[in-house]
Amino acid sequence: MTSGEWAVVVGAQVCLVLLVVLVVMIVRLDRAASELRATTRGLARDAGIAIDELRAAVRDADFELDRIDALVTSAERVTDRVDAASGLADRVITSPVVKAMAAGTGTRRAVQRLTGSASPRRNGKDR
Repeated sequence: MTSGEWAVVVGAQVCLVLLVVLVVMIVRLDRAASELRATTRGLARDAGIAIDELRAAVRDADFELDRIDALVTSAERVTDRVDAASGLADRVITSPVVKAMAAGTGTRRAVQRLTGSASPRRNGKDR
């Protein structure tokens, strides 16, 4: 064999080794791609489940928020009505009662002065 033939044999062997390395790399890349696809499918499935659960939780929270809003609105209405009733009761009851008590006290003092009797003592004080 001549040196040119030896060079062709060595070149062929180098090409064969490179081809084997390339095939091994392609097989490994294919396995990695398959695992990546499987992982992606699993993540997509889990994400879909999580999104469905999140939607349900948001729907429930929205429902509860509407209920709380209705309760707060009702409480505000009750508070407004109680305030209005309290003010009305204050105007209707307190003012006439105070006026009647003042008129009664004034009348009693006037009668006592007209009759000349001394004012009654309560708890040791004049009224």
